[in-house]
Amino acid sequence: MCEPSSSSAISVVIVSKGRAAVLSETLASLSRQTLKPDRIVLVVPGAADLPEHFWNENVQTVVGPLGASLQRNEGIKVIPLSVGYVAFFDDDMELKDDYLARAVAFLEANPTVVGLSGAVLGNGNVTRGEGRRRIAAYQPPRDSRDHFQSAGKGHTLHGCNMVIRRGVLECEQFDEALPLYSYNEDYDLSLRLKSYGLVGRFAGCISVHLETPTGRVREDMRGYSMVANNYYFLTRKTTHLPPALAWIRFWTVCVARPLMVCLVSILRRDRSHDFRARLKGILLAVKDIFTGKSHPGRILEF
Repeated sequence: MCEPSSSSAISVVIVSKGRAAVLSETLASLSRQTLKPDRIVLVVPGAADLPEHFWNENVQTVVGPLGASLQRNEGIKVIPLSVGYVAFFDDDMELKDDYLARAVAFLEANPTVVGLSGAVLGNGNVTRGEGRRRIAAYQPPRDSRDHFQSAGKGHTLHGCNMVIRRGVLECEQFDEALPLYSYNEDYDLSLRLKSYGLVGRFAGCISVHLETPTGRVREDMRGYSMVANNYYFLTRKTTHLPPALAWIRFWTVCVARPLMVCLVSILRRDRSHDFRARLKGILLAVKDIFTGKSHPGRILEF
């Protein structure tokens, strides 16, 4: 059931909510790909979330439940097993025009790799025009163009841009217990995919993640998820570290670090995000851990 297809065809899944104009520009970026996807599946919670015009007849829409993990899984369902690869993109991506072609070529040449993410030239606070300029100006070092990293910082996929073998997705999908923004769902899926082969970062696929702020969850929800989702992974033994180190990492990296970022940002009067609300969410998540109430789905009660 999890066997890879012999097909080199690739489909694309994009989930979105409340950002039809942004999604339309990402579809325009996909229209310039030198390797055309056999289909693009747009998964949205309502018809109002769709752009008015699609760029070709291969665009398929699915109206379904709200939540990144839920929506991505709905997208997987409509892609047949005969397709070789599935690309998952956030709705605010700008792609180099050979992204899909290079991803497929690399995976065809490396059958032990089950999933990859590309090099992201910008990740947040980038306009569409700036993203295009960065891609046009980018000149990769000659010795790094075909570099693939499956260890260190590159040991997991980056949720904004992922290409995964379709056959493996029949056995491993996104965890639907992670609601709404589904914080860190890419980390969780990456660790489970490692049972089937290598996952990592491929320098040959270039993109920019605009990280457009509209349509995101509230900052108190984000703060809660930053702690509660990672705690949930620990309780399920989903970690890349031995147990003792995993717990140390959780309290230092997943709790203390975002806590300090919030405090420093509040003191500096940084208004780029609502850090007071994010801090409130973090503290509530810590409280829930000690009272036995912690669960990713708690943000649905906010």
